[in-house]
Amino acid sequence: MNIPMYGAVKRCTPLVNLILAVVILRHPFPSFTLIVSVLTITIGCFVAVLGDLTFDAFAYTMGGLSVLAQGLYLTLVQQCAENKRSTWEILQLNSYNTLAPFIIMSVLVGEPENIIKSKYIADIGFHIVFWILVSMGSVLNYSLFLCTVLNSALTTSLVAVAKSVIQTLVGLFVFGGIKFHPLNTAGIVMNTLGGFMYTYTKYQEKIEDKRQKTEDENFNEVKVGFHPLSVQGTIDKSGEHSLNDIKSSSSDDAEAVVSLFLAYRKSTEKEMPVDSSLAK
Repeated sequence: MNIPMYGAVKRCTPLVNLILAVVILRHPFPSFTLIVSVLTITIGCFVAVLGDLTFDAFAYTMGGLSVLAQGLYLTLVQQCAENKRSTWEILQLNSYNTLAPFIIMSVLVGEPENIIKSKYIADIGFHIVFWILVSMGSVLNYSLFLCTVLNSALTTSLVAVAKSVIQTLVGLFVFGGIKFHPLNTAGIVMNTLGGFMYTYTKYQEKIEDKRQKTEDENFNEVKVGFHPLSVQGTIDKSGEHSLNDIKSSSSDDAEAVVSLFLAYRKSTEKEMPVDSSLAK
């Protein structure tokens, strides 16, 4: 499988993450526009596959398994994040879980023996490049986990749209060995447009959520800042009413205080029982 087609197949990961988020994480379905963008990416992938003149069933099977594995991988990272685990804790957990399978597979394929027999084992340049790659891989893994923790598995699987576009262009014009076909080109274009559609929709939703949050905060501030006037009246032994407490949230409520006080006095005068001795 050539590099552009592998990048197109890997962009089916958002569809896997979308399904797994609903099935495993019990999240509601996203908005209609986001679903359309994910479906556009997936359909574009299949269109590109139909136009791939170098189609290889085994390569596409491995690519499909890679998509499923990455989708499940990111979904489990998001699940750990929702269980209040930090990025470093998830990285440590991932290292423990993958160390044993990595060692077993390395021994089975004979990698330790090949490393010992390699002619580059004593080359300083090899070690420099090796540790640079290890460092870059560590930063990439941490960034991947951090993006998933702060956003979601679906967003993480789509955040690499720009990288995939560059990867596709570089693969088409640098490495060679690629036979162009109208379906292949159309599929890659649909794939890319779907990714940008998703990014734009998420950006608009974020702006809308921020605006709604600001409005809610402003409403709560107004609600908390304005306290209804509290008037408490008590009746003493002689049957006369007294005003115990009047509370106002700000100086702007002065007129309301006066109006309420007058209304209260008027109502108490009507309700006050008339002494029969005074009436005579």
